[in-house]
Amino acid sequence: MQEQSKKAVVSSRAKKKKPSKAWKVIKRLISVLLTTILSIFLIAIITGTIVATATTVYVLDFMKDASSITLEEMELSYNTNVYGTDVDGNLVTLYQVNNEVQRIPVHIEDIPQHVLDAFVYTEDERFYTHDGVDYKNTIAACVNLVLHFWDSERGGSTITQQLIKNVTGDDEESPSRKIREIFRAMTLEKNYSKQKIIETYLNYIGFGGSANGIEMAAIKYFGKNVGDLTVAEAAVLAAIPQSPETINPFAYYIDDETGEKVLSGRKRNRERQEYVLWQMYDHGALTYDEYQEALNERLVFTDMTEYKLAHPVAKEVDDDKAVMSWTVETALREVQEYLMETYAISKEEALHRINTGGYQIYTTIDPVMQEYVEEKYLDLSNLINTKNSARYQNDTNEDGVIDYNDEPVYPQSAFIAMDYEGRVLACVGAIGEKTDSLVMNYATMETRQPGSTIKPVAGYGFGIFSDQFHWGSKIRDYGLTMPDGSLWPHNYSSNSTSLNYSGGDLYMYYGLMKSLNTISARLVDALTPEAVYTYSTEKMGLKLTEVDGQGNSDIDLSPLSVGALTYGVTVKNMVNAYVPYGNGGVYYKAHVVSRLEQGNHELVYDGDGKPHDVIDPETAYVMNRMMKNVVSPNGTAGAAQLSNKEVVGKTGTTQEWGDLWFIGLTEDFVSGVWIGYPKREMLDTSINSAKMWYNIIGEYANNIESEASYPVCETVIEAPMCTNTGQIAGQYCPKGETGYWKSTNAPYCDSCTAPKVRYNNNSSSSNRSSNSSSSSSSSNSSSNSSSSGGITLNGGNSGGVSVGGGGGSSGRITLN
Repeated sequence: MQEQSKKAVVSSRAKKKKPSKAWKVIKRLISVLLTTILSIFLIAIITGTIVATATTVYVLDFMKDASSITLEEMELSYNTNVYGTDVDGNLVTLYQVNNEVQRIPVHIEDIPQHVLDAFVYTEDERFYTHDGVDYKNTIAACVNLVLHFWDSERGGSTITQQLIKNVTGDDEESPSRKIREIFRAMTLEKNYSKQKIIETYLNYIGFGGSANGIEMAAIKYFGKNVGDLTVAEAAVLAAIPQSPETINPFAYYIDDETGEKVLSGRKRNRERQEYVLWQMYDHGALTYDEYQEALNERLVFTDMTEYKLAHPVAKEVDDDKAVMSWTVETALREVQEYLMETYAISKEEALHRINTGGYQIYTTIDPVMQEYVEEKYLDLSNLINTKNSARYQNDTNEDGVIDYNDEPVYPQSAFIAMDYEGRVLACVGAIGEKTDSLVMNYATMETRQPGSTIKPVAGYGFGIFSDQFHWGSKIRDYGLTMPDGSLWPHNYSSNSTSLNYSGGDLYMYYGLMKSLNTISARLVDALTPEAVYTYSTEKMGLKLTEVDGQGNSDIDLSPLSVGALTYGVTVKNMVNAYVPYGNGGVYYKAHVVSRLEQGNHELVYDGDGKPHDVIDPETAYVMNRMMKNVVSPNGTAGAAQLSNKEVVGKTGTTQEWGDLWFIGLTEDFVSGVWIGYPKREMLDTSINSAKMWYNIIGEYANNIESEASYPVCETVIEAPMCTNTGQIAGQYCPKGETGYWKSTNAPYCDSCTAPKVRYNNNSSSSNRSSNSSSSSSSSNSSSNSSSSGGITLNGGNSGGVSVGGGGGSSGRITLN
């Protein structure tokens, strides 16, 4: 039994150890399946990881591109415009420096709501609710491309996406471009407000031809600003962006058979305008009555006869050939100089930035004064007598000889005026009508020798400022001895070979009044050229030459005392240097640009003249009063006197009458005039520069009604000057001109003593005895008497003040 049982167990185990063939197959299939599934899963994970990584890199690349998009890029492509004011003070556009396209930016506040509605409800009805992408519209547009459920008016791009396309210029027809655009639009919406986006969009989009931006379109098609557009006119403009070159109202084609223009845009624009108005009505922006009124409004376009008859002097907006005025040129050159200095770039690069940078340039020019001066400068005879001014410098008839048969050359002249905060009020750069742009401006570009106009802003000014000299300082009228033994300089005279020295000591104020070169030279010599140069350049703003490549320098006697500069100065620079003498000592840099903006009114700089105190008010007032004597019957500029204004200033004449100047100040403004030949030559010696200034601006200045005045410095001492010492006159001093002294340098004369007293013996011996003490006093006074006269003790009935006892015929004191 046991053996049988064991055999049964063995047999049973043997059976279990031997699997069936079916099981083997199933097992193998399961193993393969599981291995396959696992492999597929692992491959999917790896592939997914790779795809996810690639997608991430791809998306990050798009996001990187998207983060670099800014609206400022668009604003830089606006036109550069120069603005001024009209006679009523209203802002007007003086000139437009055209970019490749034309646009005038406007603020969102200046765009009416119905204009915004017209564009939003036509181009992007969910603009105010989406995040840059309208997915519903995008999907619908994609389906429409295949199935054509809707007409072509349905598009997928939002206003933000359209703006992106304009910013980047990326209009490739591909999925990748669309993905880039979506990311960029979303990024733009995060960085900018809806108001900023719609504002930039309307300022940038094209409206046909060279007109871009809503303001330019309004001017081009309706001759009005965007703020004045009606609902119907706004709809006309909102219809254009779908196809600017074919739907704009002026679009046309040339008939192949007749060769004539066929206006096609007007009809197509009308159809699209009706759609715009319906969209506005459908979205509640218009009532039914407003909708009907806009549909039936009669439109008047600028190309219609009706408009042209009503606006006979309307200016074409795309006229880029207009001659620049003196104002515009001066402003553009000032901006050019600013860009060169700020960014260390060349003239050419600065000009390129002006042409392409979308600057808004606001000017300081007074339109009335500018027109007045320009009228004077139309003909040289308005300034001077031209009888003896013709010169023959060029062989114009090409006969090999330069003589009177050639075309004569006449002097050129320039004028500039600015207020006491450096704002340029008028600027004319040459004689005659301005017929070309970017011509020579002798007021701002040409450097000439200033002659004696340098004296107040050099030796005289520094002498007063440093307290080393005062109003009545005595200075010898005699030339300095040069290293070669000669005397220099000589004073002006009709005979240029005459030294014209008095040899005596003259007062400082008198030296300026008579423009004596010797006095100026001795001032600079005593003060040192180095110190005077520092005053002229750092205080008064003159652009002088420290040293050039050839070793020439303005730090010397001749340049600083008589204006014989290495290269000279411009009229603008010289007039600017006088500003502190009219406003109490503050320097403002001369500027014709009051404000510079870029793009959509981003401030670049505010032209305030960078005011800073350069001299004390006392120095400014003393110099002002000293120059008043110049403009007097005894001064060199008596011809500049006005009846209603107090003119102070200085004349200037260079060697051999090569240049004539006058810088004149009134209570309202400071101005200067220069005259000379382009090729240096002797002027007619009968020309009076002060009279020329009067002929140009005198009458205008005299008729200005204002309460302006020179700032009086109360601490300056105004008193008679002692004619003996040049100091402030005392009780016994002979008194001459009224002088002005700084409180820090106000010497009172103590040299002149009481005048001598003489006793006349016309009374009895008793009277003589009773006045013996007085006689003794008189004797002492007589020994100290001045030759200028004195107090005499007279007897008899002469009038006077009694100094003795008794009456009747007693002695009296009389001032002789």
